[in-house]
Amino acid sequence: MNWKEQVSEIESHFGFHEQRDWTPDIEFIRNLVDKYPNNVEVYIRAIYAIHNILLEENYPDEKIDEWTALLQKYFNESYHKFSENAEYLFFVGKILYIAEWYFGLDDDLKPIKKRLAFKMQKKASDKEPDNILYEWAYRFSLWDKTAVYLANQIIEHHKEKIDWLKSKGFPGQYTLDGLQMTKKIIEIRK
Repeated sequence: MNWKEQVSEIESHFGFHEQRDWTPDIEFIRNLVDKYPNNVEVYIRAIYAIHNILLEENYPDEKIDEWTALLQKYFNESYHKFSENAEYLFFVGKILYIAEWYFGLDDDLKPIKKRLAFKMQKKASDKEPDNILYEWAYRFSLWDKTAVYLANQIIEHHKEKIDWLKSKGFPGQYTLDGLQMTKKIIEIRK
């Protein structure tokens, strides 16, 4: 089994809130990052996995500080390494909106355009202006109704973008869910 399959196995347990010892999974992620310190997808998947475990799963209270510190470490390292990589900016920008404090940020009270998450998504779109997926992400962050149009275009006419998201494990599925819910979310928000 390759590392992507192993991470997908960990991700397959997300959302069930089962009694599970996440410690071996966190250790696998640590070893993976140590083994592939320059792989953007490894960092993205590690960040999403640790964030999801902290936010959504059951784990011992004594692990929160250690695992939060690990998430912040990986975020800081990866931002330093990949802040010019559009894929990194896109995916990590998406997740930064949720429980920003786990990343050591206090952006939640700032205007949207001043938040690091938005800046990352906008930068991804600026770096690849023809990437409709990256444009959708930053417009969605603004609650711009154009995001509904872009989401529909991606779903109906850009199978390659959907396939690409599906190839990215949990981060891709999280984003795909957002794409599919764009219209409903923007209608509720307005």
